[in-house]
Amino acid sequence: MEHLAIPQQLLVEHQTLAHVTSALRATIGWKYQGADFTRKLESLRFVGESFKRHLKHLMELEESDGYMRVVVDSRPELKDDVEALRREHTQFRTALRSMSGRLRRQVSTDHEVFNVVCADFLKLLDKLDEHSKKETDLLQEALLTDEGGEG
Repeated sequence: MEHLAIPQQLLVEHQTLAHVTSALRATIGWKYQGADFTRKLESLRFVGESFKRHLKHLMELEESDGYMRVVVDSRPELKDDVEALRREHTQFRTALRSMSGRLRRQVSTDHEVFNVVCADFLKLLDKLDEHSKKETDLLQEALLTDEGGEG
């Protein structure tokens, strides 16, 4: 039963990240009144940090105990594809550090910069969606492809 724990944990972590991502999108879309957007900024900082923690945790699981090892073990010819996804994880970590720093430095009256930060966050979420699709496609190729044999 131990071998089922990691896939179950990954599923739960993916679901949690989906909820946090939805909260992040909702926070970014929140229409505030007036020139000061302190409350929205505070909420975005809070949800952004939660997103960062969850995504980093999920990527660590995928890399250490998750699908990456399983794919390479079962289909060594897909190692380059796994490494490409691992490099994307590194890019996400770099982007998350940058976004976190930008949010910490953001002032609650600079609308122009704040709009750029929000747009960049949305771009990051879109890239994450593309990355997740690549992961799903790779898993399907690795684990569901019939390699022939007796039929």
